[in-house]
Amino acid sequence: MKKFLLSVILCLVACTNVFASEIEEDYLDMAASSCITGEYRTAIEYLDKILYINPSNKKAQDLKKGLTHILSGDKNSYVFALNPMVKQAMEYKRQGNEQGEYQTLINASSQPNSYLAYYYLGNFYRDRKDYLKALDSYNAALSVKPDFAQAYLASGITLFDFGRYESALNPLDKYLTFVPDDDLAYAVKSRAEFQLGMSDNAKIDNDKAIELNDCPQYQFDRAKILYMQNDYTGAKNLFTKLLPDIQTSKIYEYLGYCDFALGDYMSALMNIDKAIILTDGDEYLENKYNEIKEMLEKNNGQTQE
Repeated sequence: MKKFLLSVILCLVACTNVFASEIEEDYLDMAASSCITGEYRTAIEYLDKILYINPSNKKAQDLKKGLTHILSGDKNSYVFALNPMVKQAMEYKRQGNEQGEYQTLINASSQPNSYLAYYYLGNFYRDRKDYLKALDSYNAALSVKPDFAQAYLASGITLFDFGRYESALNPLDKYLTFVPDDDLAYAVKSRAEFQLGMSDNAKIDNDKAIELNDCPQYQFDRAKILYMQNDYTGAKNLFTKLLPDIQTSKIYEYLGYCDFALGDYMSALMNIDKAIILTDGDEYLENKYNEIKEMLEKNNGQTQE
């Protein structure tokens, strides 16, 4: 939520009008840069300098107000103040009242700052896997406010979830021009590139995601990229290292594939078997298991002869 709130605040001051002086504009640029790197108190210091020169600078006032909310832990009030009906919709969501949430967001879309309502409406649809309507809502948010960064990220994630991997790249790149240090954006972009077979690009963006946030899921992505690049030993070592943190069918499936590529058919059989146990009737895995089993039986028969 903090990243979303910050993107909202930055978008509100992004369209620069006439400033009282060049120094005010310079200070505002420095404040925005500090926001992007998470140095909120430094940003406030620059804003205070602007307000000392020109106490009526509305953009500095608004940005300082938003940053104060972030530092105080009040992450929602600033957004809700821009569109109070969104606050009501989120209360309905908390109560589990889907119809109330939906109808309030629809009504809020005709109010001032409607881009927020469209954004939350997109989230509503995405949660229900209605990807086309989600994308329409995010596009509506961007038609109202083209520099609303968070809608680009949401569009990229939705396109990825929808299986439109190539289409996901453009909104993710656009988002990263606004927020260049977001690990999630790099991770989703890397995953889209992985699905497109772009292993070198996937590795570059995965490296950036890990540099910003070295978490097990991004390391899992790295291991899959190593497998795609035929580094089966490196991939297996990393998958094995991740087992205490990630114990899903996929990790055992990939371990099995690594073993198979390395010629360790018995270990491959055991790992594919574990993957099958953790799934609900995966026909492809069962066929792979039978294929490896037949190879083992054939090899044992040749050894006995």
